[in-house]
Amino acid sequence: MFTINDDNVYQSDFTTYTYNTDAHYHARLAFYFQMLQEAAGHHAALKGCSIPQLNTEGRTWVVTRTKMDVRRYAPWPEQLFLETWAQPGYKLHFPRGTAVHDAQGEAILTAMSWWAVLDIEHNFRPVRPQEITDRIGSPSSADSRHFFDPALAKRVPYEDVPVIDLYTFKPQISYLDTDFNKHVNNISYIGWMIDSLPVPFLDAYKVAQIDVSWLHQTFRDDDILVYTGATDSREMEKERPVLHHKIQRTEPDGSTTKVWEATTVWAPRSALFKGI
Repeated sequence: MFTINDDNVYQSDFTTYTYNTDAHYHARLAFYFQMLQEAAGHHAALKGCSIPQLNTEGRTWVVTRTKMDVRRYAPWPEQLFLETWAQPGYKLHFPRGTAVHDAQGEAILTAMSWWAVLDIEHNFRPVRPQEITDRIGSPSSADSRHFFDPALAKRVPYEDVPVIDLYTFKPQISYLDTDFNKHVNNISYIGWMIDSLPVPFLDAYKVAQIDVSWLHQTFRDDDILVYTGATDSREMEKERPVLHHKIQRTEPDGSTTKVWEATTVWAPRSALFKGI
């Protein structure tokens, strides 16, 4: 079930199915990103701005950054209620706010995403974001509940934090990671980040906050490596570990390109879970 209310807020129900959960029947972080992606795509489609619709205009959507705060992870089989909305353009970005609540109206997560529409026919030049916002519509300025500050803090690159490399992981890009154009789906990067970490840590902790940037597209045959580091070699023993992540591609000439990076704050599972 979905609707767009009179204030241009897209509203939809989601159910946490077993295939959306981890080994503890808690929602996967990737599932939360899937909800954001699906809702944003459907909202845009209803307003004539989906990727297939924009392709007919020689344009396309890309997401460049998302900052998500997780209050808790839904167990199976919980019903969730999502709201998402477009906001006025910010620099070259198209900001989108998202909030997810449970049946009691308690917050599950909030997220601010930066999207961009690119002109494919003119060297992928960004389209003026307000043009797209005007087409989709945004809540009135009086609706403070449906406005999140789009001014995300400047990201400090992985190499400048500085970090101690803790783990490296080499994923195998699979057929289902990619789309029609052989581009890797944005959510696959989240799964690779999780897979790079040791199982005992993942059994004990979940992500409470993630700030992630998609820097370059990757493709089915790319040679990539996931790095995870921290400023303290004992970071993962803390109550709320802070980890830094990047994905790096090795080019045919031996050079490297950073294609993705993120910062995560973790909390014990017990602090992010409530039974239903």
